[in-house]
Amino acid sequence: MPAHMPDDFDPLPRRPSTPVEKLLDWLLQPTVLLLLSFSVAAWVFVPKLQVRLPELGNDRQYWLATSKIEIPPPPDWVPHDLAAQVAQRAGLPEELSLLDPDVARRVALAFEQHPWVKGKVRVSTSVPARMRVDLEYREPVAMVRVGQAGKVGLFPIDADGTLLPSADFPTAEIAKYPVIENVSTPPAESAGTVWKDSCVLGAARLAVELKPFWEQFGFQSILTPANSDRKLAWDDLNLQLSTRGGSRVIWGRPPGAKHPGELPADKKIERIKFYIRHHGPFDSSTHGPFEYDITRWTDISRKPIADRGSSQRR
Repeated sequence: MPAHMPDDFDPLPRRPSTPVEKLLDWLLQPTVLLLLSFSVAAWVFVPKLQVRLPELGNDRQYWLATSKIEIPPPPDWVPHDLAAQVAQRAGLPEELSLLDPDVARRVALAFEQHPWVKGKVRVSTSVPARMRVDLEYREPVAMVRVGQAGKVGLFPIDADGTLLPSADFPTAEIAKYPVIENVSTPPAESAGTVWKDSCVLGAARLAVELKPFWEQFGFQSILTPANSDRKLAWDDLNLQLSTRGGSRVIWGRPPGAKHPGELPADKKIERIKFYIRHHGPFDSSTHGPFEYDITRWTDISRKPIADRGSSQRR
C-alpha cells in the first residue's frame, strides 16, 4: 500500500512572485483601490470647483478698516485717538485682511509698542470682519522734575517708572500729580521705556501708595535725596514729602522696603491721619513751616524747619 501523504503536501512547488506581480497584488487590494479612486476624482474635479468657488480675498466680510479696531474705552488720561496713533506709528494699512495669517500678530505688536499700552495684548477676530484688542493701559502716578541742559521740565511716569508721552498732558492736568524732586539723571530717550534711576523708582512707589490721600494730606511733592555721593538702591532711599505751605514730612524708605525697623506704609498713613485728625493739617500752624518725622516707633516728632535744634513730640 502507498505511504500516507501529508494533508499539506503540494506536489508542484510554487514559483516565487515577480516584483510586477507583487505590485499588482498590492494595487488590487480594496483599500488601495478606494484611495486611488478618491485621488483621481480630486485631481479631476477640484480644479473645476476652484473655478466655480468665489474668491474669498475679494469678499468684503473679510476686510476691516483699521479705524474699526475695537479697544477697551481709554481712561481720561489716555488719548481718545489711541488706535489711530498705533496704526500710524506701526505703518498699518487703512484696511486689514482677516485672511492674512499674520494679521493678529502684526496688530498685537503694533499696540504693544505704544507707550500707553502696558505688557502683552490679545487680539481676537471674527467674521463678518471684526477685531478686538484686549489690553491694559498705563496710568500716570507722578511728574519728575528735571533741570539739566537739554532736558528741562516735568516728565510723567507710571508706577513702574516708565516714561509716558509728555505731549499728552495739558498744563492743567500736570498740576494734579505729585512732583518728584532732586532727580539728577535725564529721562529715558523715548516714551515707553523705564527711567533707570533708583530715586525715580522709589518715589513712584510712594506716589502710588499715597494717591488716595494726596489731596487730603495736602502734599505737593516727593523729595528724593539730593546730591547723593553714591548710587543707592530704591529701598535704601530716605524720602520726604513737602506740603503746599513749605512743611516737610520725613517718610523714610519707599513702600515695600524690607529693612528691619522700618514701619509699613499702612502704619505711616495711619499716623498721618491720626495727626491731622487731632491737630489739623500740617500747614495749619502759624509758627510753621515744620518738619514732621513719622518714622519713629513711639511717636511723631515736630520741629520748626528754621530751628532744627528744638523738637516737639505729638
